[in-house]
Formats: sequence, C-alpha cells, structure tokens
Amino acid sequence: KAAAEKKAAADRKVAAEKKAAAEKKAAAEKKAAADRKVAAEKKAAAGNQMISVKRSKTVAQKKREGRNELIKISVYLDTPKILGIASIGVIAASGLITFFAFIAG
Repeated sequence: KAAAEKKAAADRKVAAEKKAAAEKKAAAEKKAAADRKVAAEKKAAAGNQMISVKRSKTVAQKKREGRNELIKISVYLDTPKILGIASIGVIAASGLITFFAFIAG
C-alpha cells in the first residue's frame, strides 16, 4: 500500500513538472512573439522616418502650406475628353453651316 502511495505521489510530481515545463515554454514563446512584434514595429518606424526624410519639401511647397486659405480649388484637365468634346463641337458646327448653306442656296 505504501509503495502505491509513493508511486502515485511520484506520478503527481512528474505531472506537475510537465505542466510547469509546458507553461514555461508557452510563456517563452509568447515573450519571443512579443519581441518579434516590437522589433518589426521599430523597423517599420525607422523605414517611415527614412521615407519622410527623403521627401524634403521645396521652398514653394512650404510657402503653399503656410498660407491661410479659405478655399482650395484644384483643376485637373483630362486631355482626351477635352479633345473629344472639341472635335464633336467642330463636327456639329460644320454640319450646321453646311445645312444653313443648302437652305440659303
């Protein structure tokens, strides 16, 4: 009976040691993952700083940003659309002139 109790105590001790080892391993893995994440964030932050340093602003850009503007209007021209509309207008005008010439003649 005493031998069975000793064996049960030894089994409990082995199980507790295994559990402690597993918890220690999980904690180490969690810490390593956190360290990798911090290192990646530092690397990304350093990369962003390099990019911002490379993009130095010209004097004109600094003046533009420094102005107090009430409204900022940007106009972008789409050349193919403008040419298409202009060509339609020219064709329509020539057609109308031809039409009026036949009516008058």
